[in-house]
Amino acid sequence: MQCRRGFTLIELLVVIAIISLLMAILLPVLGKVRDQGRTISCRSNLKQYGIGLRLYLDDNNHDFPDAWTWLKSKSHNWVRQGEEPDGVFWPYLKALDVHMCPTFFMWAKNSDYADTAVSYVMNSYVGRKGTIWSDWLGPNVTGVSKETEVYNPSRVIVFTEENTWTIEGYSVAPFNDTHFTVGNESRQIDNYATFHNTPGDRDLGSANLVFVDGHVESLKRVEDLNEGFRLAWPKKDLPF
Repeated sequence: MQCRRGFTLIELLVVIAIISLLMAILLPVLGKVRDQGRTISCRSNLKQYGIGLRLYLDDNNHDFPDAWTWLKSKSHNWVRQGEEPDGVFWPYLKALDVHMCPTFFMWAKNSDYADTAVSYVMNSYVGRKGTIWSDWLGPNVTGVSKETEVYNPSRVIVFTEENTWTIEGYSVAPFNDTHFTVGNESRQIDNYATFHNTPGDRDLGSANLVFVDGHVESLKRVEDLNEGFRLAWPKKDLPF
């Protein structure tokens, strides 16, 4: 009776080498697929933001909500897990999972913002009845309070994302509240997120944006800081 021969050591090593090679090829691909899935989920959330914004504006004489209190009525601090949001925008998007980007959650869980329940921020230049945060643009410069005052609704953002960290030469403030005050090349303040679809560097990815007209876009990291400011500035003329 002939005995059945098992694998030789060399054959086993060859199989292991092939499996290792396949894993090395597939893991980056699977990582990109997971990242793209999280990005799509985030964009889906923000599409609902766009719909909620349209309903809010129609119900409120086209006035924007206050960027300080749109989700939390008593302060502009981020909404923490376990809190019940009570801001004016909350009735239009009552499902808490809509307010959290899964990619942001991954970065936030190991940061000072691990307890946040909301990962999106509102452009301060289109809320607060036109009041500008600080006087960095000049003592008499104002934003807008109404949708009808926005010069180009399809190119002005209302909601976006921020990193939980700062980037030298790009931003000096991370996600730390519910509003977004983007600076320019002469004065860095907040800036758009860079954690979606990163090319191996979390500082070089993209953010998702909701524009005044309700549509959503993905924005690669803005190298021209003045161009980043223009996306948030609602008036035709720049203040600088």
